[in-house]
Amino acid sequence: MVGHIDRRPPAGTRSVFGIDLGTTFSCLARVSGAGEPQIVPLSDGALTLPSVVLFVGADDYLTGQTARELARARPDDVCSLVKRRMGDGDWRFITRGAAWSAPAVSGLILKALVADTALATGERVEDVVITVPAYFGDEERRATVLAGEYAGLNVVDVINEPTAAALSYGFARFEIGTRRTLGGPGTAAEEVALVYDLGGGTFDVTVVELADRRVSVVAIDGDHQLGGADWDEKIVLYLCDRYLAEHPGAPDPLDAGEGSQALLLAAERARRELTEAGTTTVIVEYAGRRTEVVLTRDELERLTAGLLDRTVALTRAARDAALARGVRGIDRILLVGGASRMPAVARRLAAEFGVPVELSDPDLAVARGAAIYGEKKALERLVLADLVTRGQLVDGAGVDAAAPADLDAACQRLADALGLPAQRVRRTVEVQVVNVVSRGFGVLALSLLGEQGAVFLVHRNDRLPIAVRRSFGTVRDDQDAVTVYVVEQAGGVESTRVEDNKVIAEAEIIGIPPGFPAGSQIQIVFRMGFDGILEVTATHEGLADRPLTVRVETSAALSQADVAREREQVARARRERGGLPGVDGRPGPPGGVDPGGTAGGPAGGIGPGGPPGPGTGGGPGGPGGPKDGLGGMPGGMPGGWV
Repeated sequence: MVGHIDRRPPAGTRSVFGIDLGTTFSCLARVSGAGEPQIVPLSDGALTLPSVVLFVGADDYLTGQTARELARARPDDVCSLVKRRMGDGDWRFITRGAAWSAPAVSGLILKALVADTALATGERVEDVVITVPAYFGDEERRATVLAGEYAGLNVVDVINEPTAAALSYGFARFEIGTRRTLGGPGTAAEEVALVYDLGGGTFDVTVVELADRRVSVVAIDGDHQLGGADWDEKIVLYLCDRYLAEHPGAPDPLDAGEGSQALLLAAERARRELTEAGTTTVIVEYAGRRTEVVLTRDELERLTAGLLDRTVALTRAARDAALARGVRGIDRILLVGGASRMPAVARRLAAEFGVPVELSDPDLAVARGAAIYGEKKALERLVLADLVTRGQLVDGAGVDAAAPADLDAACQRLADALGLPAQRVRRTVEVQVVNVVSRGFGVLALSLLGEQGAVFLVHRNDRLPIAVRRSFGTVRDDQDAVTVYVVEQAGGVESTRVEDNKVIAEAEIIGIPPGFPAGSQIQIVFRMGFDGILEVTATHEGLADRPLTVRVETSAALSQADVAREREQVARARRERGGLPGVDGRPGPPGGVDPGGTAGGPAGGIGPGGPPGPGTGGGPGGPGGPKDGLGGMPGGMPGGWV
């Protein structure tokens, strides 16, 4: 039975829904007519949908809890943890004669969420804000937008998960609707919070400054291959070892898909039980043999100490980066993500950083924050349109550029039209979210000594939006073409070494007229909006009227034909709501774990390997061959790169 949900959006406006597209669980939220962010219940009354897809035919699939519980019977047909594959253009889940990319599988999960929302609210879902890990790069963000488009959605924006959580918890000093979203009277006018987001498959840490109606991200770090699933994997190995120790010579459960699925289901259930209890008993049954394992919380913490250490190291790095940027210190730590419920997390963070650690509704805060941001975008768009139409604001300017009296009047007109309190419209529109770059971005160029390396134009933790221009030069006289390689920082710190970076785009300026000497100017412009998606243009001085837009054409990018084919593939797929034919009941314990933590295992098909990493072969042409790249110019950039 579907739980209660306010079915009435403000009159005359279309809701912008917030979606937390999680590694292990997903959910969808909206802001009600009363101004409250609400999670929309699923058709079975649950608030979250397991991010699992079980393919039962070429065009038929199951999602959510049913798919998870039936995964044990059909391990080769279940796809999970697909979020970890976002941005990997070579990965495919291959089953039943079909190949599915990560955006396509994610599109099926989104379709299921949207269908249940329409059933619960009677409202069609079209405009959405989707959350992403703060540490997602350009390719992963583009893949997330593509997943939304595959599901037939208009992705208004993407917002970092920790930033959305900060909005939900109301750290900034503003009100939404009639609900005070702050810590309450007597709290500091400004605070600095560290958001520790340990989800099912990704980990983010973000430092945010919080003031009246303003959330400013200062520093981020993280690892999108680290999450609760890695804790589960440690439990799986422990359970398997205990089983084999008690039954020498027995077949290894991890050698078969069904055995792996059963252990994964048991492992996640055990981890969740140990969040509340000191011990739990796990029954391992395989190949006609049975082992009873008593697992304690202390043993779990011993097994996973290295994983927790990794999150603490990344948290410390983000804290230090924020201090280096002038932040006075951390006032409190906010725990987000279901895996952050483990008692060891709060205990360790409190000991390491000596500030209050807070846990409140970690599974749903991100979606609620996305819905709040979605309402801001919707109301802001209408207010801006009104101001521009009346000649009170230049097209393209923000609300902060409007005269206060004009903004007040526009908010009042909108409030009257929508039947909303004017104060709510004004305060929602004035909410400011300031984001930063997740990783460094640059181009490959030659030094004056002829050595190739990465030159960064945008650096991690630079404030968004950002636009950077920098001049480079050709490498020889009469050079008629220039190849531009755009790179993304691959490691924890920026490195000029080609092999330490990831080429995310390649484009060529062609048709340069003869007569230009070596060193002729090439201007590169990087632009990045709030969503963290990069746009690059390059212009040769001889073709000033023909700037080149550098499009992402890497392994993560799909051709227009591929996109059209996958869009049709997702649209054609039918969601089944029952069990599997030929399977009695739903095997496996309730509340199981998502499989697929190991790349290429039975839970995740994988296609051909990725392209070779960028090298220096081919001389000035950079990776891939003897093309002419960017070269040195007198008076170049620090470190000799230009």
